[in-house]
Amino acid sequence: MGPEFQKKRWRWAAALLAAAAVWVIWNPGLAGKALGKIGEAFLPFGAGLGIAFVLNVPLRFLEERFFAGRKVKRWVLITVTYLLAAGVLCVLLFLIIPQLKKSAGVLLENLPGYLAQAEAWTHRTARKLGPWAADLTQNAWEALSQWMEQRQKTGPEMVDSTVNMAANLFQGTVNLLAGVVFSIYLLAKKEALCLSCKGVLFAFLPRDKARKLSRVGRLTTETFRKFAAGQLTEAFLLGAFCFLGMALLQMPYAPLISAMIGVTALIPIFGAVFGTAAGTLILLMERPVTAIWFVAFILVLQQVESNFLYPRVVGDSIGLPGIWVLLAVTAGGSLFGVLGMLAGIPLASVAYTLFRETVAVRLKRRDITKEELARAGEPAPGNRGK
Repeated sequence: MGPEFQKKRWRWAAALLAAAAVWVIWNPGLAGKALGKIGEAFLPFGAGLGIAFVLNVPLRFLEERFFAGRKVKRWVLITVTYLLAAGVLCVLLFLIIPQLKKSAGVLLENLPGYLAQAEAWTHRTARKLGPWAADLTQNAWEALSQWMEQRQKTGPEMVDSTVNMAANLFQGTVNLLAGVVFSIYLLAKKEALCLSCKGVLFAFLPRDKARKLSRVGRLTTETFRKFAAGQLTEAFLLGAFCFLGMALLQMPYAPLISAMIGVTALIPIFGAVFGTAAGTLILLMERPVTAIWFVAFILVLQQVESNFLYPRVVGDSIGLPGIWVLLAVTAGGSLFGVLGMLAGIPLASVAYTLFRETVAVRLKRRDITKEELARAGEPAPGNRGK
C-alpha cells in the first residue's frame, strides 16, 4: 500500500465528508430527523456506556482495595456493584417519593390561599404605581384564571397525554433494561474490548497515528473515570452534610431536600443552584422563615464545599482551569441539556490537555523558553525610558 494510494484514500474521505456537510446544510430538517432516528436507535447503547462508566468507579474500587491479589471472578464483583447501586437508588426513592407526595398534597391544599395572597399583593402594589399598572395586573390575573379553567376542562387531552406518558415510560424502561444489559457486557469484557479497538486502529491506520489515537482514547477514559469518581464522592458528602445540618437545625423535609441536593450536585456549578431553588420552594410552602434560614445554611455549606471538599475530593484530577469549566458546562448544557453539562467538562479537559501538549511540543521545536515568553512584549533594553 504505497503513499499514492494513501493520498487517494484520504482525498476520497475528504470529498465524502464535504458532500455530507453540503447535504446537511441544504437539508437541515431531514438531517435533524435522520440524526434523531439514529440517536433513538443507539440510545440504549449510549445509556449502557454511561452506566458502565459510572459503575466502573465502584467496581475498580472493589477490585483494587478489597480483592487485589485474590482470585475472585469478575461477575461476582459486578453483581455486588449492581446490588450496591440498586440499593442506593431504592433508598433515594424511599426518601423522595413519600416526601414528594406529602409536599404535593400541601401545595395543592394551600395553592388557592397562595394565589389569593399573591393576587391581593399584586393589586395593592399596582394601585400604588398607577391606573395603567392596575389594569395590566387585572388583565394578567384574568388571563391566568381563564387558562386554569381551560386546563380543568381538557379531559380528553389529559387522557391522551396520560397514554403518551405511559408509552414513553414503557419505552424508557425497555431502553434502560437494554442499557443495563449492555453495561454489564462492557464491564465484564472491558479489557478485551479495549484490545479489540486497538487492533482495529493498528490494522487500518499507520502505526504512529494508531498510537496517537490509542493515547487519546486512554486519556479520555481516565479523565471520565476520575471525573465520575470525584463527582459521585462529592455529591454523597454534600448530601450527607446537608442532611446533618438540617437535622441539627430541625428543618422539615431533611431527607427529601438533602437527597435532592446530593443528586443535583452531580451537575457541576449549576447543580447546587437547582437543588437550592427546589428546596427553598418546598420550605416556602411549609415555613417561609425556615426557607430563609435554609438559604443561609446552604450558602455556608457551599463555601465549605468550594474551599475544602471540592479541592480535596476532585482537586485537579480533570486538569481544567475554572473559566474553561464554566464554558464547558454552559456550552454543553445549551447544546445537549443535562447530559451535555455532565460530559462537557471531561471532554473539554481532554481537548485542553491535547492542545496544551501540542503547544508545548511546537514551542520546544522552535527553542522558545518560558523566559522568552515572559519577556515578549516588553520594550527593548535600548528603548526603555523613551
